[in-house]
Amino acid sequence: MDMAELASLTGLPVRKLRYVSDHRVLPGLRDTSAGHGVPRTFTAFEGFGIALAARLLAAGLTRKVVATVLDAACRPVGPTRAPADVPLYRAYAARAGRLEIGDGRHLRLRTPKRPGLASALDTGWLPLGTSGRAGCDHTPVVHVTVELGGLADALQARRGNADWE
Repeated sequence: MDMAELASLTGLPVRKLRYVSDHRVLPGLRDTSAGHGVPRTFTAFEGFGIALAARLLAAGLTRKVVATVLDAACRPVGPTRAPADVPLYRAYAARAGRLEIGDGRHLRLRTPKRPGLASALDTGWLPLGTSGRAGCDHTPVVHVTVELGGLADALQARRGNADWE
């Protein structure tokens, strides 16, 4: 998928999507530039991450917070670095889930159980920038919630799959 297709599928302006890519707001985004005048291409999952970052920026979150949130959401919670252990990928593959940001300092990602795909996931409140868990009694004062299902549906319905590569 290229920027024009991603913009068409998500309704986001190409300029905002390009900003996310150019400033590497999404962690691990491979260098997609094949040269001047050559369209950048992404997997559907990368497009999902780029679109999510663009939506968070459009909602008023700073680039630093968005980059830190996505870094934490892409940090494996299982024993491997396989897609099934990456919370954001699980939400994308399940076409459902909720990403929550508490006070700009904590993240929680929840996905429902999807038969044949994965078990339910709840990361609990994770402090941004570290790999530890927040205390069970953490209750954010400011709570930003992103429903991930609609964005994942928009990208997967046209692509027909949940590709990783």
